[in-house]
Amino acid sequence: MRLWQTGYIILWSGPVKEIKKLEKLRFSGKHLALSHVLLMIVLLTVGIRAQSGGYAGSYLSLNNSSRAFGMGGVAIASAEDATTVFINPGMIGMLYDGNFNATLAKLGYDRNYYDMAFTYPLNSWGSLGLAWAQLSVDNIEGRDRDGYFTQNFSDLQSALMLAYSKTIGDNFSVGFTGKYLYHSLAGYSAKGVSFDIGSAIYIGERITLGAVFRNLNSSLKWNTSSKLRETIPTQIGVGISYFDLFNVPNLLVASDLYMQGGDFSGYHAGVEYIIRDLVLLRGGYSDRGISYGGGLQVAGFRFDVGVMPETFGNVSRMFFTLSWRFGRQVEALSEPAVIPEMPPPVQQSVPAPVSRETKNIVLIVAGPLANERAEVISQNPAENTITVRLLALPGSDPITLTMDQVKFLE
Repeated sequence: MRLWQTGYIILWSGPVKEIKKLEKLRFSGKHLALSHVLLMIVLLTVGIRAQSGGYAGSYLSLNNSSRAFGMGGVAIASAEDATTVFINPGMIGMLYDGNFNATLAKLGYDRNYYDMAFTYPLNSWGSLGLAWAQLSVDNIEGRDRDGYFTQNFSDLQSALMLAYSKTIGDNFSVGFTGKYLYHSLAGYSAKGVSFDIGSAIYIGERITLGAVFRNLNSSLKWNTSSKLRETIPTQIGVGISYFDLFNVPNLLVASDLYMQGGDFSGYHAGVEYIIRDLVLLRGGYSDRGISYGGGLQVAGFRFDVGVMPETFGNVSRMFFTLSWRFGRQVEALSEPAVIPEMPPPVQQSVPAPVSRETKNIVLIVAGPLANERAEVISQNPAENTITVRLLALPGSDPITLTMDQVKFLE
């Protein structure tokens, strides 16, 4: 067994123990979770290292996020903003607010990368995402077969993306992204389409699993005399993130594995630590080497920086991302509220309905919905549970939590 395989087994041993402790999972959710875990185990046992190198549309396999690059490229189960459109459309359904991201990256050797992405929840209708990405190199010197200079030309690749995601139950989400691709090079151009399918599932209060199939049925057809068609290889990725690992508050640990063309193609592991809900520190490791980054977030805005080594040469990739989170939940969190006193709990096994004349508000303090506000619907003191509905999604289904997962606002 290789050293990196041993490291991943150690990293995932904590989440596996957490999964075993779970006593209540929906029938469908349990089997979906097992499917994710089995897929991860399959990838863990793969020992083939794929040869590094470029291919058509290779920029589509970037985890286009400064946050991800600062964490070693990890993102499949840990993305939390509009970059989910690029990374894993299944995570879009887990976003309860609108999100906008703009990224600028310097990739070395005069390569420039830009993207913009937008997601918005449509309540029970699901969530939508839009994105645009471009990779370009300018002023490339053209040479003839004898090595003499001819003229400068550019290489430009771009993609337009439309995504849709839908949650199923309280803890599972699936998503789909369609892409229109364009590539121009030295007076020639190519067009094509591509598709991504992704999923995400919450297990317990701290674990998120994700899986994604990228670049399904993908190819580029050139307008040359031979009508050259380039195939973009399909990429399969699985990821896991674990919040508050070892009971350390505000610590996120995550890892991803990828396969491409039947071969193992990459591994990533990273951490993020949040200080006073303001400063974010990140670090990670991948087959490229060590990466690092950080962020600063204030009032719905966040600025992130990520640095990762290039595959070849003594240069680094530098990513800069500006994010904006907006919507009803952000507004609700910023507005002061006068909260009525909570009535004494009713000592009975049947859930006690909350009076319609008063709205009792709680703050969710643990789990994937941490920091969200919710209206109390009922509580069951005998089982130490409470049923709530998110304020950001007034038409959503009620969610049942344990009492230690919420805090009544006073």
